[in-house]
Amino acid sequence: MNRKYLCVPSSRGRRLPPMWTKIEKSGVRRSVGAEVPTWRLRYIVQAMTLALFATLGSTAQAQPQGGVVSAGTATINDSIAGQMTITQDTARTAINWNSFSIGSGNSVEFIQPGSSSIALNRVTGSNPSEIMGSLSANGQVFLLNPNGVLFGTDAQVNVGGLVASTLGLSDSDFMAGRYRFSGAGDGSVVNRGAITAADGGYIAMLGANVSNDGVLSAKLGTIALAAGNAVTLDLAGDGLLNVTLDQGMANALVENSGNIAADGGFVLMSTQAAGQALQGAVNNTGVVQARTIENRNGTIMLMGDMERGTVNVAGTLDASAPSGGDGGFIETSAAKVKVADSVFVTTQSETGKTGMWLIDPPDYTIGSAEGDDIAGSTLSATLVTTSVTIRNTEGSREGDGNIIVNDAIEWTTSGPETTLTLLAENDVNVNADITATEGNLVVCCGRDVNVSSAASITTTRGSILLGAVRNINMSGTMTATDGNIAMCAGNDVNITGAMTVTNGSTDPNQSLGLPRGLTLLAGLNGTGPGSGSGTVSISSSITNTNAPATIYYNPTSYNVGTGVFAGNFIGSAPDEIMWVYPEVEDKVFDGTTTATLVGLRGDFGEIDVSLVDGGTANFNNASVGNNKTVTFTGFSLDGAAADDFAFTDA
Repeated sequence: MNRKYLCVPSSRGRRLPPMWTKIEKSGVRRSVGAEVPTWRLRYIVQAMTLALFATLGSTAQAQPQGGVVSAGTATINDSIAGQMTITQDTARTAINWNSFSIGSGNSVEFIQPGSSSIALNRVTGSNPSEIMGSLSANGQVFLLNPNGVLFGTDAQVNVGGLVASTLGLSDSDFMAGRYRFSGAGDGSVVNRGAITAADGGYIAMLGANVSNDGVLSAKLGTIALAAGNAVTLDLAGDGLLNVTLDQGMANALVENSGNIAADGGFVLMSTQAAGQALQGAVNNTGVVQARTIENRNGTIMLMGDMERGTVNVAGTLDASAPSGGDGGFIETSAAKVKVADSVFVTTQSETGKTGMWLIDPPDYTIGSAEGDDIAGSTLSATLVTTSVTIRNTEGSREGDGNIIVNDAIEWTTSGPETTLTLLAENDVNVNADITATEGNLVVCCGRDVNVSSAASITTTRGSILLGAVRNINMSGTMTATDGNIAMCAGNDVNITGAMTVTNGSTDPNQSLGLPRGLTLLAGLNGTGPGSGSGTVSISSSITNTNAPATIYYNPTSYNVGTGVFAGNFIGSAPDEIMWVYPEVEDKVFDGTTTATLVGLRGDFGEIDVSLVDGGTANFNNASVGNNKTVTFTGFSLDGAAADDFAFTDA
């Protein structure tokens, strides 16, 4: 895994520790896709689904027909018209049915040995399952029908756990507790009724096309809507069902326009595409709720294919904590994450910590133009109650890995401070104003952070952190009142716009854990002295009032001394710290990694600073080679000028 690190300063004369923020490449995790407009795909599939059930509905039976036990033992009793009772004698029982439907006003009840018992119901006939009446069980029920499963508007389902799927599962896998579903049929899985799982239970709807227009409830449990050709379920027993999409499917579709509630639990809506040209989508226009209860945070995940998939975010995503505890976690990830202007997303906590919404596409644009991903006004409204992280990883298309801010973002939090975090694989380009009151901004990237002259970044009772593996180019204005500013660059920090820091902050909610006041670090990737390894360049004024300033940089010459940047400051002069680099003695190969530090590189002239040996140093490996990395610890600097110098982590 390729990792890139940024750093924050420690005490002088000591090596700088890795910063708490790091940017990592991650591989493709899922699959979805959407070149065809999502709205078109949605309504084509919906129309086909309605037509299928309308065509076959007249042949559906009012009660399940032709049940034959194929594994385990159970007794089927349908002696009372409209009421079927299935008494299960073994922990797992599989029943093959010619058809499995429940008419309006009719009921099917499973009486099972316990809540962990499972009854697998497999339809071998040609009709879809239409559940229009009551289905109940004190344990768990699997209903598998490749022709489709429809829960009608009057359906009432009350079970310990439910799997409704067009995928198949063999008796041998089922009886062994291996829930590996595969081989999807042509049908859809649709809910328009009310399905309730017991506390800590689960609801899983699996198939090629899965949709909820009704109500799904699983307090302290899991609700999963997943579209793919092969899915594995892991019944962990803690209410949090693990779902793995093993194989994608053409035009896989998952959508919710109803109400999904799993307070204290987990909601997953996920698709995986199959093949390079095939697509899938996850659409939400309804309410998805996983609030914190009983000190258990809720999690909501809308996951699509990172190569070609689309997640369309509308409606409501609610992982808040209105009754105590911390806010939960929301993730929306795909090759394209499109957020509607009308969306409402919250992870707010009344008494604890605010939660987070993670948006994870390969590229992302904050703007209101056609083709942009989220409007600045929408993001601003969300930040009032929720911290938002927009993160991307290297994608499959040229140019992937950038985050662009083209719309103004402005928010005042309604509770604890929230943070906007922009983490890009390549560049972050800020072309519009970002303004926060009781809010923080973190920007880190694998290449450059560019703040244009048309943009300003302003926080009040909040802090700003900019980090870049290459350069930070700050042409706009930046202001922090009762907050801190830190810029950390592997190469150069270039400041041409005015900056103002007033007071600084040590408040954990608004300091970002940064040193109080202003901190500038450049040249963190450097391998030796001199501005060629990266340095700080300031051609504007910096006003610091009751806020200390510290600059870490590579000087043109160590003999230049301090005071290089004092003329740029209106207020107290900055504390200027120059990077130094230990000199490593060449070594004859002996099969070990032990290295010897013999002094400092560069010409220090009459400057009183020296390397103090008191630690260990090691090459990164024992093989023969030039320009090898050496890791050292326990060394320090001594001399009257030692406080003017520091080690980098290079």
